[in-house]
Amino acid sequence: MAVRSARIESLTQSAAIEAPREYSAFGLAMLLGGLSMSLLVFLPGAYLVPALTLRGAILAAVLGSAAGAALLAGVGVVAARRRRNTVGLLSTTFGMPSALPFAVLLFVRHTAWALFMIAFASEVAMSVPGLGGPRWLWVVALSALALALALMPVHLFVNRWMAWFAFWVGLLMIILITLTGITTYGLPVLHDADGMGGWPTWAQGFDLIAALPLVWAPIVADYAMDARRPRDAAAGIAGGAGVVTAWYAIIGLLWVFTVNARDVAGFITALPIGVGGLLIVVALEADAIAANVRGASLAGGRFGYRYFTPALIASGIIAAALAVAWDGFEIEDALATLGAVFLPLMTVVLAREFVGAAPRAFAWLAWLAGTLCYGWINPGDWDAWRDAMEFIFATVLQLPFPLGGELTSIPATAVSFAVALVVYAAGAAAGRITRRSA
Repeated sequence: MAVRSARIESLTQSAAIEAPREYSAFGLAMLLGGLSMSLLVFLPGAYLVPALTLRGAILAAVLGSAAGAALLAGVGVVAARRRRNTVGLLSTTFGMPSALPFAVLLFVRHTAWALFMIAFASEVAMSVPGLGGPRWLWVVALSALALALALMPVHLFVNRWMAWFAFWVGLLMIILITLTGITTYGLPVLHDADGMGGWPTWAQGFDLIAALPLVWAPIVADYAMDARRPRDAAAGIAGGAGVVTAWYAIIGLLWVFTVNARDVAGFITALPIGVGGLLIVVALEADAIAANVRGASLAGGRFGYRYFTPALIASGIIAAALAVAWDGFEIEDALATLGAVFLPLMTVVLAREFVGAAPRAFAWLAWLAGTLCYGWINPGDWDAWRDAMEFIFATVLQLPFPLGGELTSIPATAVSFAVALVVYAAGAAAGRITRRSA
């Protein structure tokens, strides 16, 4: 079984090894910057006020974006060094038998995210002045476009669609929104006042923003493995995801509240661009849907290259069908919780690369410990997950729950990362001692 698993892993990575290194730091910056330009990024910024002061909210946006982008960049460096996609990195870190369950997890995760973004994009498209139309029509149109982009050769998707169109449309949009906000609305009086307190605290706001670039943690290796050099992956990913996320989040906390609190469609309606708003939706949302669908195809490709295209098409069709038949917004809380799962997971991948190999048991233990610590401090709003965390910490361990809010000022993101890293490093150190004494 071990020999067969190793052979399958070798086959699934062979094309990546033979493929030319496609992407410079600038190309990866536009890719991750473009993917980070989702209209969804405005909303968390709006949540930071009026609980926080303007200075505190901006600081949370900048530091949270930098922290999330730094972890993405680290994963990109490992992928570029090893020339492995996400499934490859996870299977070599946690052991070859884990490749199958991780592939299934990633396929489900990517399809679910595609579903949510299709639902979101169709709602925004319906709000564009002069368009309207039934929701199902926008779902089908956006899904078809996303599938076409996902079926496009990956270097064309990155070097043509992202570099020539999507990134620049998003950049022009955020410049327009920035200038419109400054000249039309000015700084709201509420933003000049002291923070009113309550949710979110500064630490919770940090977690809220850090989660935005971390959405792409399960996908970034799929592109970074073809970076020309590891340092290109680091610079491009950190710069693209970090700068764009911070900018969008800051604009959200400054202007979304003024136009229509926590309503992205209000931005599209307020901007003097008419049906040009559809161009924004296509540029900013279709590429993100396509990236998730392609990620699902790579997970499906774990079973062999002949499954790449079927997995891609299946993911897109499943997501589109569910978006037509069901309100995809209902899974938002569950998707947010997945960030708490993938953060320590990718931390273990980084630890293996930069700290050294540890026994597999410590890799699983580090992942579990990091996930539980995140859930203890910030259990999120998904009822099933929150109830599970409350049972573990409040009922079984008799500990205060949740630990976040007034009980701790440390972001759950930082705690989860540190705990997973320390547990894995302890395992690596124990392994070295055992080998020397043998």
